[in-house]
Amino acid sequence: MDLKLLTTFLAVADTGSFHRAAERLYITQAAVSSRIRALEDELDAELFLRGVGGTRLSEAGAHLRPLAEQMLANWQQISGSIGRRFSNRLALRIGCQLSIWDDLLVELAIWTEQTLGKLPLTLNFDHEHNAIDLVRRQTLDLTITHERAHGTKLETLPLPPDHMVLVADRPCAIQDPVLPLFLNFQLGPHYDAATSDLLKNRSGHFFLSNATMGLAYLKRRGGMAYCPRRLVADDLKEKQLHEVAGAEAFDLDRFAVYDPAGPSAALVEQVLPGLAERAQAKAFT
Repeated sequence: MDLKLLTTFLAVADTGSFHRAAERLYITQAAVSSRIRALEDELDAELFLRGVGGTRLSEAGAHLRPLAEQMLANWQQISGSIGRRFSNRLALRIGCQLSIWDDLLVELAIWTEQTLGKLPLTLNFDHEHNAIDLVRRQTLDLTITHERAHGTKLETLPLPPDHMVLVADRPCAIQDPVLPLFLNFQLGPHYDAATSDLLKNRSGHFFLSNATMGLAYLKRRGGMAYCPRRLVADDLKEKQLHEVAGAEAFDLDRFAVYDPAGPSAALVEQVLPGLAERAQAKAFT
């Protein structure tokens, strides 16, 4: 059983919508539909009833829901405890919601080793699941995300935002009648709203959920994309990329979220200064 299928099933059950489930999981609606079909095929049962009034659980889906919740809870308990219980070292599990912050995880790992000694870190580069939910379920101890943890017992620490600029593989201006293909890195609701408002449907979109892959594609194929200035500073300096003239920039929020009552809270408190330091150093270039 692929646990992603159960996670997707519960997201649709919780939200009552394939579209909202896709937003929660940061995947496409087509991917949600594909996973639900795969799960229905595996169980040989229809799990949802779809109609003009929305999406609701079928009788089989209602029966599966508590079982799925228990299966995921059991797996999270196993995956989170086995290594800690039988290892002489305590692993601190750190992740991030968006792929543009993968480099910040690496910077934090280096800072931790240099400042605190050989403290073991597990870095989670899985951007598919809701990072705050992973902290809440104690799958992660600390995460970097673009939203605050509202209505929970989790702690939210603001970090310097990322300054997003529109870059292209060739010189151009936002007023040009024809713009390069826009590479959409799918960096959350704020990013989607900002890019939609600034571009006003004046360019075709190609969706790439990994920013590192997206930048490589941009340099090889051509196009334009909103990127953190710190990620493209060297490319702009060397004229490999060009800032689109007249295009508005915007800030993308960053927060650190952790559970102050979690089993690794003391370790999290030790690395938070390093995270704040490295985030500040890499906020603007």
